[in-house]
Amino acid sequence: MLASGGRALAADYPDRTISLIVPFSAGGGTDIAARLVAPGLAEVLKQSVVVVNKPGAGSIIGAEYVAHAAPDGYTLLFNPSDGMVMDPAIYEKLPYDSVGDFAPITDIFTYPLFVIVKGDSPIKTVHDLVDYAKAHPDQANYSSAASVFWLTTELFAQQAGVELTRVPYTGAGDMVLAVVSGQVLFSIPSPPPVIGQARSGTIRILATTAPQRLADFPDVPTMAEAGVPGVSVIDWSGMWAPVNTPPSVIATLNSAVRQVLASPELQAKAKQLNLSVAGASVDGIKQKMASELRLWKSVAEKAHISMKL
Repeated sequence: MLASGGRALAADYPDRTISLIVPFSAGGGTDIAARLVAPGLAEVLKQSVVVVNKPGAGSIIGAEYVAHAAPDGYTLLFNPSDGMVMDPAIYEKLPYDSVGDFAPITDIFTYPLFVIVKGDSPIKTVHDLVDYAKAHPDQANYSSAASVFWLTTELFAQQAGVELTRVPYTGAGDMVLAVVSGQVLFSIPSPPPVIGQARSGTIRILATTAPQRLADFPDVPTMAEAGVPGVSVIDWSGMWAPVNTPPSVIATLNSAVRQVLASPELQAKAKQLNLSVAGASVDGIKQKMASELRLWKSVAEKAHISMKL
């Protein structure tokens, strides 16, 4: 009887408002991305999709809320990948298991990172940066905020064979300003706060962590082309439901999100924000998470990174 009731619930899904939990404050990059998707998702599912902000402790407060929500498809998590595959590598213990407590739906947007220095820096290439860091270890510092920026820079350090000092900041915008003001030698942030500064000349982009050169930045080399292979990092945001959500509900959501992402209108808006649309299958996103969890745990261990909440 319980099983048949679950099947009936899934068959009728959705029949009420869906809450899309964003574990950050309103107005930030993740919130903007979620609100870009929510209207289209509501149209496809023919139900209201309401974005609810639950910020705190990075993305941990909001993620914990969804982990403990009813597994019925009405409380979903919209989170950057670092909260799901990098935070578990950094923290000794989280109040949830990013694999065991969630059912992945799909990835949604992807974006590369940029290696940047101050615009008037004598450092012109990644090779110059590595040489400078080795020759001036007391000045080899970088700004970072979220775990994606932290671990990507530590991966770069490991692949380049340099010792670096992290200077923490509250967000990607502050990371870039720290480079502009000369507070740090370099940084590896996400595109939104970089583009305007690069066009004005206040920062110089040395490389991208994308596996191929970017169409909007054809003169910017990849990390491998710049002489440091093994630093191919694409950050991404995705959607998750609580574990034990019926597979038919997960399949409905995966199909709906992919339909929204296929919209030319959404793709045009995403491009304005320097985002690329994704939309993997459920199995594809599970494999992606497993692979990235292994990578970032290895990076954190080699860098001796271990934090407590």
